[in-house]
Amino acid sequence: MKIWMDVMRTLEPVLADHERLFDAWDAGGVNGLVLGPLFFDQPKLFPGVRWESNRQPQATFDPDPAVYRRFGVTPPAAPLVEVEKRRQLEQTLMAAKARGWSVWIFQPSAGMGPGGDGHLLADERTQAALYARTVDTLAHYPMVDGAIMDGPEWGYEIAPHHMNRRSYIFDDLPPSVAPLCQRLGYDYAALVAAKDRFEQHLHGLDAKRIRLHASGGLLGAFQLLGGDADLMAWLQFRIESLTAFFRGVRTTMAAELGAQVKLGVGPRSAAFAPLCGYDFAQLADFMDLLLPKHYFFQRGFDGMVGTLYRYVETLTAWNPGLRDQEALAVIQALFGLTLPGVQTRSDCEDALTPAFFAQVVTQETQRALAAVDDPARIVPWVDAGRAPHDGDPMSAGHLRHLLQAAQGAGLQQFLYHHQGNLTPGEWAVMSELCGKAWQPLTSDYQPADEFIL
Repeated sequence: MKIWMDVMRTLEPVLADHERLFDAWDAGGVNGLVLGPLFFDQPKLFPGVRWESNRQPQATFDPDPAVYRRFGVTPPAAPLVEVEKRRQLEQTLMAAKARGWSVWIFQPSAGMGPGGDGHLLADERTQAALYARTVDTLAHYPMVDGAIMDGPEWGYEIAPHHMNRRSYIFDDLPPSVAPLCQRLGYDYAALVAAKDRFEQHLHGLDAKRIRLHASGGLLGAFQLLGGDADLMAWLQFRIESLTAFFRGVRTTMAAELGAQVKLGVGPRSAAFAPLCGYDFAQLADFMDLLLPKHYFFQRGFDGMVGTLYRYVETLTAWNPGLRDQEALAVIQALFGLTLPGVQTRSDCEDALTPAFFAQVVTQETQRALAAVDDPARIVPWVDAGRAPHDGDPMSAGHLRHLLQAAQGAGLQQFLYHHQGNLTPGEWAVMSELCGKAWQPLTSDYQPADEFIL
């Protein structure tokens, strides 16, 4: 198994010292680099606090006005010219390619100019602004293999208090989405009503009904959720709309830059992906890479255990008298997920057992790999360490279990998020499994271990 290294917000330390870092990463099993968003002077985001740099972030290149004219949109403002940093960035990208690494830009639309005033998935002018920036970014860096998109996606959290409000499912379907519903053949008002009924239904769960239907497969889950055909239509709309969006990006990039420029997208883990609108099989038909989130930590955001915990917490708060076991049965009916040894929410605090990795990580990896014809097209994001996505710590031992389970399921490579947070324990495990084991007493490399998001 091999590693792709993610270089995010703090580009400068890597750019200025890339040859030494690349030597160490190469020895430890790295054969891919994902870099971006492409801004200098990006602020560091520490858990619970935002630290601002002394300067405003500046894009790494000047926009090409001709690209934006072609798409009928306004280009973003030209950034400050950082001659030496720009030179270092290009040298870094070329040095990675010279090693034979796969090199990708993360979030190539970052810094896009103004679009329309509607929802990204529905507003054609906003999409044109995204297309233009993506084309402009990739044209400025022709040495890279392609670009990785992280979203957009529909929400998946039901907890109204969750820190990641963009993921709150009941904020979906604003009025600006109505034209998209019509274009795809859906009744907007019916979908909104179904969404509202779903929320009401989750406030009125009955223990007897859960015991009757939760273990009844597709048909049982349908009855558990009220037998609501429009609810199923809403869920299908989410898949169709998101698939259409990414297909539009793929088609536009191929027309503008040629089929040799690759695209990847990072959905949530296989169990949650359909709720967010991701259909792995359909996306695999036209996207080059899928990068599911192999995030399994408690609390924070985007972690599997944390999401399940919040579902239990929220469902029992909405339904006085509902037990944790019954809430977990609803979760199993919705997502097909059971966590070994987890019978109550308190069990989530030590859910990351060897049995968890053997069962859940294996299942999620196998499901992702089933969507593609080549396992090299699945490159899961992996996050662990001191505060993965502001979540509870995942130890180096947890990381070892995770990677061994994924490798046993057929995984060939993963994307580590991100080098600024890489701890000595994680690098010791990763290098041992994927390359030459790191020797901290003799190596001139020490992981950054910066404890930032």
